[in-house]
Amino acid sequence: MYKWDEKPVLVTGATGFIGSWLTESLVNKNANVSVFVKRDDPFGLYSIEHLKDNVKIFYGDIRDMNSLKDAIRNQEIVFHLAAVTQVIQSKMDPKETFEVNALGTLNVLESIRTSNANPFIVHMSTDKVYGEPKFVPITEDHPLLAKSPYDVSKVAAEKIVISYNSTYGIPATLIRPSNNIGGRDANILRAVPNFLIALINNKSPTIRGNGKHVRDYIYVEDTVNGLLKVAENPSKSNGEAFNFGTGRPTTSLELANLLIKLVNPNNNIAPVILGKELVGEIDVQYLSSEKAKKVLGWEPTVPLEEALVKAIAWYKENTQWQEIMKSVAYKQGLSQ
Repeated sequence: MYKWDEKPVLVTGATGFIGSWLTESLVNKNANVSVFVKRDDPFGLYSIEHLKDNVKIFYGDIRDMNSLKDAIRNQEIVFHLAAVTQVIQSKMDPKETFEVNALGTLNVLESIRTSNANPFIVHMSTDKVYGEPKFVPITEDHPLLAKSPYDVSKVAAEKIVISYNSTYGIPATLIRPSNNIGGRDANILRAVPNFLIALINNKSPTIRGNGKHVRDYIYVEDTVNGLLKVAENPSKSNGEAFNFGTGRPTTSLELANLLIKLVNPNNNIAPVILGKELVGEIDVQYLSSEKAKKVLGWEPTVPLEEALVKAIAWYKENTQWQEIMKSVAYKQGLSQ
């Protein structure tokens, strides 16, 4: 049994959606948790407010290597999740996207190389690195065909991690998750929180595209468990890439209708389909996680409908989150 008690662990991007759930899980396992937080992050500490007394907070900017060195010193594991994750934001400001996602990752690795630290790096990438797939479900040996600024910035970050792993021997693993769902997602433009918040307020969910785009949705705690499993098995995961997904293809229209059934089954609500052309949007994307199952013994445990029920319950219990989402969107220059 792996011992997390007092294990020195750093989480970058700890205030983000997945990062907050990961941080909470590590705290619950009694790890010695530090978080690296951008002081002027529009998200603030909302998502980890309840954990502040149980973590050490390092303030800095991932683009500034000097601010990273103190945070990384003496850590045994670094979960690197800090990134620009809003695809629309990446299209509005591709320069910032590359600076945060690629240069920020370089700074993490260079901080390690130039110090006495030698932590194991669990790098959070994305399924978007595959681009429009040549085959589905997508396996880890699929070519990286990313096109949009966000997607390409994550490919660049992966290549940096691989370079430092092979050249300098810094132990690291790449994680490529599918679309995560669950509470604390502040991305008001992402399908699940967008549809769900609309329905909670007795409004129709709005699909910006044609409703036919296919995705793979995984519950956030399944992803967190995968991240922990990778860190617990460095000899098996070092130098490898792993998909975390369910392998279940779901269209955006199917997702909207399922949420309607779960949230407003007795109301005459139907999705609104705008039919906009979404530049850079991938038509069909879902993952095979057979490698993670075979190598790590990990597989998702929460079916889609159960995951949505959990997400619905969380947002209904945390109604203040709607204002947080609006505030974050406003500060990022985004709107519905």
